[in-house]
Amino acid sequence: MIDLKALERAAYGRGADRVDLVLGALAALERVQPVGGAETEAAAYTRLAAAIAAVLGDPDLSLSEAEAQSLVINRAIMGSLFAASGFGSTAFALEAMTPAGARLPGLPVGLRRRIEALQGLDTANALSAADVLDLPADEALLVTASLLSTSPVLTPLGAARREALLAAAERLAGARLAPRMTLVAVLASAWMICSYASGPGKHRIKAVFNQVLRRLNAEIGFALPEPASPRPRPERPTMVVVAEVIRSGHVQYRYFGQYLRQLRTRFRLVLAAPQGEIDEHVRPLFDETFGFDPYGPPSFLGDVAGFVAAQAPDIVFWPSVGMARWGPLLANLRLAPIQMTALGHSASTFIPEMDYYLTEEGYVSDPALFSEKVLALPDASLRFERHPRFAPPAPEIRERPEPLRVAIPSNLLKLNPGYLAVLRRILDEAGRAIELHVFPNAGGVRLAALKAASPFLGKAVIHGRTSAQDYAEALNRCDLVLSPFPFGGLHSVVDALRQGLPVVALEGAEPHSRTDSMILRRVGMPEALIAQDEAGYVAAALRLIRDDAWRVELGRRAVALDIDSLLFGDGSTPLGSEVVDAVWQAFRHHEAIMADPRRLWPLTALRNLG
Repeated sequence: MIDLKALERAAYGRGADRVDLVLGALAALERVQPVGGAETEAAAYTRLAAAIAAVLGDPDLSLSEAEAQSLVINRAIMGSLFAASGFGSTAFALEAMTPAGARLPGLPVGLRRRIEALQGLDTANALSAADVLDLPADEALLVTASLLSTSPVLTPLGAARREALLAAAERLAGARLAPRMTLVAVLASAWMICSYASGPGKHRIKAVFNQVLRRLNAEIGFALPEPASPRPRPERPTMVVVAEVIRSGHVQYRYFGQYLRQLRTRFRLVLAAPQGEIDEHVRPLFDETFGFDPYGPPSFLGDVAGFVAAQAPDIVFWPSVGMARWGPLLANLRLAPIQMTALGHSASTFIPEMDYYLTEEGYVSDPALFSEKVLALPDASLRFERHPRFAPPAPEIRERPEPLRVAIPSNLLKLNPGYLAVLRRILDEAGRAIELHVFPNAGGVRLAALKAASPFLGKAVIHGRTSAQDYAEALNRCDLVLSPFPFGGLHSVVDALRQGLPVVALEGAEPHSRTDSMILRRVGMPEALIAQDEAGYVAAALRLIRDDAWRVELGRRAVALDIDSLLFGDGSTPLGSEVVDAVWQAFRHHEAIMADPRRLWPLTALRNLG
């Protein structure tokens, strides 16, 4: 629990430990710890924000470089705190601190550091992307990464700033990142979260971040053996799966469990993952497992790289890159002759050391969106791993509900002003009573900030972080789903259809903008639910909202599909061979595939290699 009164005494008394107490409070908020010493949550957040504003607004405060970096790293949670407070944002403090007409790069270093700690993407002031990018290169890199780690971005101003920073990513190319895990973490966060922006060039910044990470890898000096030449071709090759997340309660296990069962039929499968991810359901999928502590001393990075290298792997497989703070750094190492990733985080890595992207063909609109060669599997081959401890509730399709419950299964990252504006339009034109249920998978100050930051969402029923079972039961009480865009909700679509809830989706170009449409087509739901633009999305949503008979018909059709049997399997389910066939052919013919100009390799083309 955060000791609010102790922090207030230090803040208003200018205590020597005030910065340490601020950083400690922000870290505690990140861990969803409560604030003690106030009558209500709202009062606690307001008093805590006021105390932090007093500390950072003090012109006599001198921050060390390490303190300044730590504050910038924690800027996102600080933004949530101020959004949840009575102040609504940090704008009041920034206005008081910033000289009229001054630009950030021209301010004295001490003042600049304090302002950078408070500045947010959504903050209503005059900050421009150029103000950030004109900072000294290393400082600009850290501030940019911190701003791009914002979750969610709820205002048009914040979205425009984000797009402007992403569009000018090349200006950060020469920056250096100091070898501190906290700095690596904020860069990794921005590396992943850029995918939740809306612009077509949003992933260009990954190439810049990868350059920074490769320079850091060289500075760290990982001891890696030279690859054997010619490449070995053992009868049973070794594949090391480096998993950022894989525990059996997570959707990564659900998506890749059947992949792994197939791969183990031809490969010796070795797992390297955080200790907490390797549970009793994960371990049997592998021949060997290696667990490590990603929050221990930074030496764990060398331990992981050393373990992987010691296996002499023929292939290294990353189901995702970007979902852990250590992932992008290690993914920028060449640990095997062949390296591949997949849809765990549904965007290309733009890492030169990543050779292949293994995914279903329905997620691929244009192979030019990938830096990797795409190994494209038939959509019909996709089967999820059944959750070992989950029993879906019986569907409850309501024929004439009043009000109609509309589910928004969108974590914070996926919320954006464009999507929210479309939702507002739909509700305004619905012509009937709507009860909006939002599932942001958040708790603590982030949940409070979401409720406070948007009057529109403030009227909705916003559900806090919950178990998969409780989520399914809450979703089951809803009537339809309006899926987020441009980053869709693949697993939310599956969960909704299983409960008989029709889903409206907006299809785009990127893999994460095609997950919903791919699943809807995979199970045979009508094309009318898949929009190609915002106007089509609104039209589909309004039809579903106004036409109870159509909604009920679609819900019953979804239930009749028996999603659990159609899309899920476990250790007793007959295995397909599509995944292992594609990877085996890539293993056998790697040099030929890499020399071929084709970027997209459907399974039929791979099998034709002989």
